[in-house]
Amino acid sequence: MTTPQPVKVFNTHSEQLEKLKTRGLFIEDEPLALKTLTRINYYRLTGYMLSMKDGDKFHEDASFNKALRLYDFDTKLRRLLLKATEYIEIVLRSQLAYKFSEKYDGLGYKNSEYFYDEEKHKKFIDIIERKITDSKELFVIHHKNTYNNQLPLWVAIELFSMDMLSKFFKNMLTPDKKDISLNFYGVHHSYLGNWLYCLTNVRNISAHYSRLFNKKFHFSVKLYKEVQLNRKKLVSVFYILKKMLPADEWRRFLDSFLILVEEYDDVIEMHHMGFHDNWEDYIN
Repeated sequence: MTTPQPVKVFNTHSEQLEKLKTRGLFIEDEPLALKTLTRINYYRLTGYMLSMKDGDKFHEDASFNKALRLYDFDTKLRRLLLKATEYIEIVLRSQLAYKFSEKYDGLGYKNSEYFYDEEKHKKFIDIIERKITDSKELFVIHHKNTYNNQLPLWVAIELFSMDMLSKFFKNMLTPDKKDISLNFYGVHHSYLGNWLYCLTNVRNISAHYSRLFNKKFHFSVKLYKEVQLNRKKLVSVFYILKKMLPADEWRRFLDSFLILVEEYDDVIEMHHMGFHDNWEDYIN
């Protein structure tokens, strides 16, 4: 067993800036850089410097302003991804609530017989019941008072997070997953299950202000054999969006992304997000 290294010592903002200078980072405006470090955590900002160095030594063209522009680009990119995943989440809620309730009635989601794994279903019901208990939403209070705390799925599903939707779908019986996957998205249910899991992670990354640019994801996007894209980079998430968004929404998203890339083309290298020369063959 390796001996753990001691925790790094605290550095003031001035010491943080000096460390960057010592490692070869060009600082265009030191007072502005110090002010920036008071509003953006050093550890967060240096994540955008990974593509500008080898080890601890920065490339000759690396600069503080370049890192800051990458940070700004990533902030706007997260907003685009949040909007796209929000659209998918809202539509999926509607599809799941309608198809499941049509087959099993409004309270069928409480019956473990209609799900693959009984234990996972029990944990899911515990979560949704806590959400109902804690909710201050007017529609929930109305159903508590009027219907003895019984919320049909088309009501309860409005309390589902993206993660809950993904897990709900994954635990559905195979024929029910096939119904949703084929009729609404034209894909095998195993692909849709993976895509929902991946989108949940991307939505969480975006919602918690984490870095998307130059990130290698811990998950792997399930792609068809003929689709030669990096399964652990953002480019594959774009493939999911193309498959799950309506054509007009997809076009709007992609155009906004390309405009954003053009705005930051002085610092953005597309391959850091997995976009290589032939990416448009698969997701344009």
